[in-house]
Amino acid sequence: MALTQRKRQRLSAFLGELPVAAAVKLFAALEADREAGGKGLPHDALLDDLRRKLRERGAAPKRRPSAKRTFFEPFEDFFVSVRSGRKRRAQIARTSLDPIWRVMMTDPALTEAAMAAAALDDAYNAGEDVKQLERSLFLSAEAGLSRLIARVKESEDARSSLKEAVGGEDALADFEEICRLIEGAEALRTLRTVAPSHSPSLSEEQIYDLRQLFLSVYEQSPAIAGYLLLALKGRLEAPWRALGVYYHLARSADDKLMPARETVMMLPESLFEDLEALARALEKAGGGDLDVQSAKARLGYFIDYADGLARHAQKAGDNVFLNRIEACRDIAGEAHARFVEQALSAMRAALPVREARGSSRMAAPRPDYAKPVAPGVIADAKTAVALLVEAPAGAKRLGADPGLSEKVLEDACKHALTYANDLVAEIRAAEGADRAAARTLLEQTLSVVEPLLKSDEAGLIRDRAAAAAVTV
Repeated sequence: MALTQRKRQRLSAFLGELPVAAAVKLFAALEADREAGGKGLPHDALLDDLRRKLRERGAAPKRRPSAKRTFFEPFEDFFVSVRSGRKRRAQIARTSLDPIWRVMMTDPALTEAAMAAAALDDAYNAGEDVKQLERSLFLSAEAGLSRLIARVKESEDARSSLKEAVGGEDALADFEEICRLIEGAEALRTLRTVAPSHSPSLSEEQIYDLRQLFLSVYEQSPAIAGYLLLALKGRLEAPWRALGVYYHLARSADDKLMPARETVMMLPESLFEDLEALARALEKAGGGDLDVQSAKARLGYFIDYADGLARHAQKAGDNVFLNRIEACRDIAGEAHARFVEQALSAMRAALPVREARGSSRMAAPRPDYAKPVAPGVIADAKTAVALLVEAPAGAKRLGADPGLSEKVLEDACKHALTYANDLVAEIRAAEGADRAAARTLLEQTLSVVEPLLKSDEAGLIRDRAAAAAVTV
């Protein structure tokens, strides 16, 4: 079940208001319902939001052990909740996991793996020792997946059938990637010990342990060693922090790393592929109708990503990488300028007007309190105002001239103040239901534009509106 951006934001706000105890109970119930195959709820979206909010409040939920979770856990750092564009290496969509597991539990090639999974789940439920059963699951899964992939390679019909079973070409590519990764499951589990989740950086001791792990894996499989480094993007607090690890490895005096230079380069190349993909997505979004919520989030993430990479590259004196970052910023800067102009229009959409009537003094369009504004338009306008307020600083961080953003922001401030003052005049002139409607529109308007007003202006406007409302 998919959620629109707006519904997800409203749901996220609701989840954030739950007491910790209630949120933990809800998390456990949602997990149980998902494991039981429940279809009526957006389980992944709900669990992602709850997990993040509980972690922020120092109450990260304990996960219920299961064979499915144990199998996928080593690959967790490659999972993405949203994937746009082509399938890329080391990006596995969370939506692919359920159909992949169903195939693993039902395909004849994986009968032994299905039996091992059932035995492991029984042991988890009984509270028994599970180490040997976990090992059996991975050994049987690796053998069964090898048989399945061999069958798929030999028969186009088998490939088409598997593609349909898992949900399409990209999901099949995810499945094939997991099949390649399974031989590195133990190394990926070890990485989770070397680099704890959400680490802001790695200590020298952790870097040393990582280097030894990488070299050990590289001797057996350069491909898995590359994935080991790519996993750091999901392992660390933010993906761009992995660039610092790259510089440690690339500039190490350890001669054993010399043959692995090309594999080590997979990490920065993947990071720059991310940045370039983000820039191109902004460019594409800037060419169409503005989705205010998405535009603001994308811009913020791109700016943080570019700044994060730039800090590491500057520290290392890496001008080649700095030039690549600037090229991406140029693309994003052009999209930013279009977003800013569109954001002004989104704000105006929440401030309805009608053609003036009567004297020439009121020839300019007037606030139209008779025209209801949809809640979605108001929500978009609030986000658009936030984008406008941040626009000059955002332009500077992108290396762009903030002049356009400053001019549009100035226009937005003037329009907001004029519109609010005009509404006060409408309140004074109106009577009965019209006056009440005008007051409602004023409060709605101030809820949107208050960030554009000076600190005392909103209060003064409310005071004047209250006085106007009792005018006879």
